[in-house]
Amino acid sequence: MEQLLKSKYRIGNKLAENPFSITYQGFFVGTEKPVIIKIYKRGTLNSSLIKNMKQKVLALSLLNHHGAAKLLDGDYGWQGFYYVREHVDGFSVQDLLNRGEKAGFEKAGAVADQALAALQAAHDKGIVHAGLKPANIFIDTQGLVKLTDFVIEGEIKAALPQKVEELMLGANYAAPEELQGRPVTPASDLYALGLILFELATGKPLVLPPGLAGGLTKLRNPQLLPKEDLNQLPGYLKEIILCATDREPLRRFASAAEFRESLEKRTLIKQPVADEELVRLFESVVTQYGGEGLDQESEVLQDVGRVRLRWGKEKHRNWILGVVAVLAVALGILYAFLLGL
Repeated sequence: MEQLLKSKYRIGNKLAENPFSITYQGFFVGTEKPVIIKIYKRGTLNSSLIKNMKQKVLALSLLNHHGAAKLLDGDYGWQGFYYVREHVDGFSVQDLLNRGEKAGFEKAGAVADQALAALQAAHDKGIVHAGLKPANIFIDTQGLVKLTDFVIEGEIKAALPQKVEELMLGANYAAPEELQGRPVTPASDLYALGLILFELATGKPLVLPPGLAGGLTKLRNPQLLPKEDLNQLPGYLKEIILCATDREPLRRFASAAEFRESLEKRTLIKQPVADEELVRLFESVVTQYGGEGLDQESEVLQDVGRVRLRWGKEKHRNWILGVVAVLAVALGILYAFLLGL
């Protein structure tokens, strides 16, 4: 018996499975145009998650970029929550790596550049991929790169024990902050792409201990990638990869655009950490460890330079108060002298 969704999509062969969902090859009923159907397993969702996921599906359906596979549909039906995306006719970067092919520096950079263009479009709309890996970066028959499988189940990962199962199965491309339980950000996507760029350029997969030991390796080691492999890369590419895969998110590229520009100009283009971010960190430290209340003026400082300006204003204000006090005393003495007369 054929399985149908909405009487619009026909479910075909199973392609993949993870702790949360099963992915199928699918087809439009009537035209037989291929699509990809992802159905979430029962027991991994609750009503609040379903509501959030519907909102995410809507946001992703509005992402129109040639480098991102189009999300066509998504809803909750008798099978559970599902979504449908376009089928990409081509092969994945994972297929390329499995064949043992070395892409070379030029091709690796070109693939990363196109992937970053799609990420930049997504990040500009507040969308994080949150699950980037070689298996969901496709190169179609025209040689164009397309990103697939933007994560919709972020809330599931944060809320359910399946997260532990996922880590046990391996999370080679997860950023250290995600392994710490912190929210994923655009910097997390750039970290994953930095690892993929390393694999493409060297032709060697990133080898980590299986399960939780691999995650601990990421959290403990400031430098994850083998030095002997990095030293075989051109200097500019080595610096770019090291910047993208820094353990600390604030030391990575500030954006996908900055990452792309570095690849294009073949030099590391890295803006210093924004001054407002330094102020935020400073205020956090003072509040947590100093027990000092920050006044209203300090809370709205736009950059570190204004800390110096504020100090100067306080000195100027104190000087004025001193002059006023001296004048008041002088007037008091003069008034007393006149009364005495």
